Amino acid sequence: MEKEADAQLFDVHAHHPEKTAAGAAHAFVASGFSAESNEEVLSYARAHGCFFSLGLGPQEIQRVEKYPDLQSGISEMERQAETAKKDAQLSRLFVAIGEVGLDKHWGKTVEERERQFLAFERMISLAGRLDLPLVIHSRDAEKECIQQLLGASQLRTAGGRPPLRVLMHCFGGKLEEAKRCADAGWLVSIPPQANSERKKIIKALPLSALVVESDAPYIGKMSADAMGAAEMIARYKEMKTEDVLRAASDNARKFFALPHLGKKL
Repeated sequence: MEKEADAQLFDVHAHHPEKTAAGAAHAFVASGFSAESNEEVLSYARAHGCFFSLGLGPQEIQRVEKYPDLQSGISEMERQAETAKKDAQLSRLFVAIGEVGLDKHWGKTVEERERQFLAFERMISLAGRLDLPLVIHSRDAEKECIQQLLGASQLRTAGGRPPLRVLMHCFGGKLEEAKRCADAGWLVSIPPQANSERKKIIKALPLSALVVESDAPYIGKMSADAMGAAEMIARYKEMKTEDVLRAASDNARKFFALPHLGKKL
């Protein structure tokens, strides 16, 4: 039963896969957040056939000492994504743009937040051009991220295009903000870390709005630790863990437009 449950697990967000997901029997998405981590993810995906996302995190692009030329930093990430999308092998595994977004925990100054915002706008546009969903980092900036994404999505629908597909990674906002996300048809991702607000969110939102993640190695140590998030959802919703795993995996598969739940294509 344990092996069956492991196989059903779908971790929608893990970093540094060589360390956190090597040999994993379950499906996972290896997530980039910088030029360097994107290259790491691309190399691992090419060698092992795992799903991946490419991103430019707000906590990353705000760093003037690392990205003295903001436009060049953003353009490099766009080049990585556009190249991967054209690659016959990688394009089948490239499932999202992310993590991207806004972060008021680390971004304190006006300049840092302006850099984050400019990068976020470009990443939203990039996702639209490549027809990929967005995986959002929104630490202490949930309200701002939601407003920006809703506005961008409304512009798309007004122009006859489908709305943005959005996954709120490691969501740490309030219940009302989580409800706005669910009402917009977005997914709220639950990490293996409990708190009182997350309990309210899990109990209030329908299972169809939830997925699980490890955020390894930063919250979970390994990708498989996303199982703890599934167990927490099951506990708060008074369900069987295997039912949560099945639903969360199905939600992830539909969101990422995957043909099946296997780790490899």
